[in-house]
Amino acid sequence: MPRMAEYLEAGSRIFDDLTTCADVDMMSANADGRFVRKDGTPFA
Repeated sequence: MPRMAEYLEAGSRIFDDLTTCADVDMMSANADGRFVRKDGTPFA
């Protein structure tokens, strides 16, 4: 049975804003919307 999920997004939509994930090696620069590893390398 599907479970309900809650999602909270906080940000200002500033061009230089950066999103990071604390529990996984992933981040996104909001300028282009791509998700990459925290060292900047793309996912294969």
